[in-house]
Amino acid sequence: MKKLIYFVCSLFLVTTTLFLSSCGDNKDFSSEHVLTDEELAEMARQDSIKQARMNMINADLILTRSLDITISSTAYDGGTVDVNIDSISALFGLSNETILAVLSGEDTSTELNGFAIDGSTHTDVSSASNTNAKWGHWWSAAGDVTTWGDNAMVFAEFDPEKAVFNVGQFPGHLTDGQTVTFIECLKYQDLRFALVITVNAKARGEVEAGVVNTQKLTLTTTPKNSYDADVVEGFDLNLLMSDLGVSSTDELSWIAVNADGSYAQEATADAPGFWYDMEGYASSWGDNASVYCGFYENQIQVGQYPNHNEAGSQITIYYGATANNKIEMLEITINFQEYDDPETAPEGDPVSFEKDITITKAYSNDYATVTYEDLQDELRNAFKMTTYQIYKAILSGDLKVYVQESSEEAPTYTADAPGYWINADGNSSAWAEGVVWLSISYSETALTLYGGNHPDNCSPAGQAVTTKYIIVCNGVTATYNVTFNITEKEQ
Repeated sequence: MKKLIYFVCSLFLVTTTLFLSSCGDNKDFSSEHVLTDEELAEMARQDSIKQARMNMINADLILTRSLDITISSTAYDGGTVDVNIDSISALFGLSNETILAVLSGEDTSTELNGFAIDGSTHTDVSSASNTNAKWGHWWSAAGDVTTWGDNAMVFAEFDPEKAVFNVGQFPGHLTDGQTVTFIECLKYQDLRFALVITVNAKARGEVEAGVVNTQKLTLTTTPKNSYDADVVEGFDLNLLMSDLGVSSTDELSWIAVNADGSYAQEATADAPGFWYDMEGYASSWGDNASVYCGFYENQIQVGQYPNHNEAGSQITIYYGATANNKIEMLEITINFQEYDDPETAPEGDPVSFEKDITITKAYSNDYATVTYEDLQDELRNAFKMTTYQIYKAILSGDLKVYVQESSEEAPTYTADAPGYWINADGNSSAWAEGVVWLSISYSETALTLYGGNHPDNCSPAGQAVTTKYIIVCNGVTATYNVTFNITEKEQ
């Protein structure tokens, strides 16, 4: 017993001595250990190996491409990247034609598959595409596959006709100097191809060119309820190109003038067009928009925001072309005048009528339309009004349209006004429940009743909807008992 106690005490003394001795070797035992140069070098080497393994692209052929993209807040602009189909063909032992047929969807028998590699982990993403193309993806800032939305920076879509990737941006997401690198891939049997694309985002530089000439142009038009454009007569394209020293319109860039006198370079209408506000300065589509202007089909065309302009008003806009550090400015004065009605209203008193009509179209999985052309003459005779007067009544709300029964209440249109989505029971409905829709198409010179089927709610095998379409104007009513006959989808 004594021996055991002695042994335990001795062990305690030895352990205590060792502990104290060890602590004595490093008196500042609470401080962080300072790594030696050799230890730091070894850690760096291990990190480098780890990073290299992570960055390693698992592919038998790797091609790299770089593309500069000018930042846009409104457009999905970008550029194209060559894929080098010959190299892919040599790797896989397939013909160029076979590869392009697979990537266009024409060949579904060859086991050639698109995929992607995430940039942050270098792991495979098996989907061939999450864009509108058969091969291509949306990419995040880290070069990871993502979807259209808040995290999306750029996209790549393969064009099999040109054998290139169309690479574009998500508007407003890229910043100046940002780079995004992503990896699009193909696999055939055990062979893998990787295309590494680096996008370099660049801000648009200020225009510092001087105006060398101004073409003063005038357009006289009427206020419109559509986006239809007028051609501006007198524009001299040859003079513009000569003044700017270019031989092709492809060399031209188009600008508009901002309220502060600077130049807007980023198209806000169909490129290369711009929207202008009610004061004539470059702006965007919206509540304060007056007109848009653009260079289309070698012409200068001006269109309007529907129902925003009034007869008797005038606006002057500035739209220019630039090349070789020079600007040719187009000063366009737009005069809005009252429409000169060429028609004479039918004689007699307004009279109500009721008519049975059938409208027929084949089911389609889009919003293709069919029209009833007799509406114009029938409404003119009923209301004793010209086409233009009926058009103005639609704009003012004096002409009202109802479904099934009229009312003293103002109509609530659910399709293109004045018009409605109509459900299977023939009643007005929201788009989500609608089977067909009926609306009136109107302009100063034309009136038609048009409609179509809902791609999801209408049966592809055919479906008929009956309804009462009631048009009230000038104290009388035009009632159409409509059978909208959707026939079986055409093969």
